[in-house]
Amino acid sequence: MNGVFIVIEGPTGAGKTTLATRLADVMGAVAVLDPFEANPFLPLLLAGGSTESLALQVELTFLALRVAQLREIAGLLAEGQAVAADWALMKQPIFARVTLPAEDADRVAASVRVWASVLPVPDLLVALSAPVGVLSARVRRRGRAMEAGVTGAQLTGLSEDFRAACACWAGDLIRLEQPAFDAFTDSHLRALADRIRQLPVLQEAR
Repeated sequence: MNGVFIVIEGPTGAGKTTLATRLADVMGAVAVLDPFEANPFLPLLLAGGSTESLALQVELTFLALRVAQLREIAGLLAEGQAVAADWALMKQPIFARVTLPAEDADRVAASVRVWASVLPVPDLLVALSAPVGVLSARVRRRGRAMEAGVTGAQLTGLSEDFRAACACWAGDLIRLEQPAFDAFTDSHLRALADRIRQLPVLQEAR
């Protein structure tokens, strides 16, 4: 798996971090996690400070954090490390459309396209999905204060947005529907790892 870049995406509560961490262990990759906790403006926004100025600070800060992390990922890949990340740059325009006026969301999307042209492209996207009831239960169970106000309607919208974005993905894609797939079930994880190893990009990396 020398220099292979796997990303896992899906709506809030889909289990991206769990899968990225466990998959990295199984496949000998470095797990790289979304830097959302490093964004100082996000808790303010989710606590109800929903102003256009604050939302713009959130999105532009996320863009800077993620570009910086992708540059770090580029270094790992250049060293021959495989990487499993619990996010992809595709999420930036999705959340920008949720939080920003349309004109600003379009500007963020344009910025993402500019940066994406000079950043590492994932070799594989693993797209997670789950019923909204499952997503809501997971969000409540993990008890993050910043997610306390997340509604079922928002999760439905995010699920649809990620489904549409994945439909436009040009590279290798594996879709996993939950609860049929469970990242905590070892046999499911092994089957996924075996499936990934059979992809042409993984065969070439051996």
